[in-house]
Formats: sequence, C-alpha cells, structure tokens
Amino acid sequence: MKRVLALLCVVAMFGFILNPSYVDAATVNPKTLLEKKFPRERVTVSKSVDLNGDKKKEHLLITNSGNFYLINSKGVIVLIDTNYYNEEEPTFHLLNISSKENHVAITLDYLPSNTQLFVFKYQDGTLKKKLSIIGDVSINISKTGEIRQAWKNYFPEGGWDTAVAYYKWNSKHDKYVGSGELSR
Repeated sequence: MKRVLALLCVVAMFGFILNPSYVDAATVNPKTLLEKKFPRERVTVSKSVDLNGDKKKEHLLITNSGNFYLINSKGVIVLIDTNYYNEEEPTFHLLNISSKENHVAITLDYLPSNTQLFVFKYQDGTLKKKLSIIGDVSINISKTGEIRQAWKNYFPEGGWDTAVAYYKWNSKHDKYVGSGELSR
C-alpha cells in the first residue's frame, strides 16, 4: 500500500512539472513568455531587476507597438501603459529610493533635444505612474534619484531662457515634489 501511494505521489509530481500551464518565472525567458502570450508583439527593449527586494527579478519590456509590460516574479504579465515608441529606443533607469524601494524610470529621447520621462513605483504587484515630465533641453537623473529637468521658458517677445526644475521623491506624500522653476 505504501509503495502504491509513493508511486502515485511521484506520478502526480511528474505530471505537475510537465504541465504546460505551470510557469516558473525564474527559468522562463521573459521575452519568450510575452511573445507566446501575445504573438503579434515583438520585444524591443527589456530589463530584469528586483524591484521589491525579495531577491526575485521582475521583468520590464517594451514592444514594437509601444506597449510597456511588467512580468512579475510569479510570471504574471501586466500591461502597464501604451505609446512608448519613438525613433530612438526607450531607456530604462532604476532609481534606488531606499534599501526597500526602487522606482523605474523610462526616458524617450526625441531629437534634437527633447526628453520625456516617466517614473513608476512598484506597488501592489504592478507599477503605478508617479511622474511624467518633458525636458525640452534635458533631463538628468542623479544616483540618489533626484531628477533635474531643464526646459525652455519662452519670452512673450520671442527667445527663451533655460529654466531648471528639480523633483525628489517624498515617501510621506507618496509622490515626487518639484522645486525650482516648474514647467507650466
């Protein structure tokens, strides 16, 4: 009786491992996983990072159609946002806000000098947008996560001066707080 029960357990475990619906996110290529679920999508930019400090990687992917996806450490695919395409490839940046909190920033460069920035916070198994700005002169991100936006402040009579705004994460208010000359 014990042998029969042990044999049934082995067969059940073997069947579970070979079951195609079982996905181990750590061993599956995230690009392959996304393209299998969405056959018309082609991944153009990807990055794998540990966003929540659990020592398991989450995967960030942008496709040729401009869709931005997150695949969490359990293999669940989440559409985060759309319209992430331009002539240059988008760039992922990881902002280390604290030892337990990382934010994801995406920059889209539009030649000759415009840069669009989106910043997301990993929260409740997904990414929530916390900041969206355009720097028509430049955008710089420091190692501490402070964001510097340089933009053109136009004069009514023509011409412009460079205006500078700074954004820093405020965990108490759960948002980025701006200082300096904020764009209108």
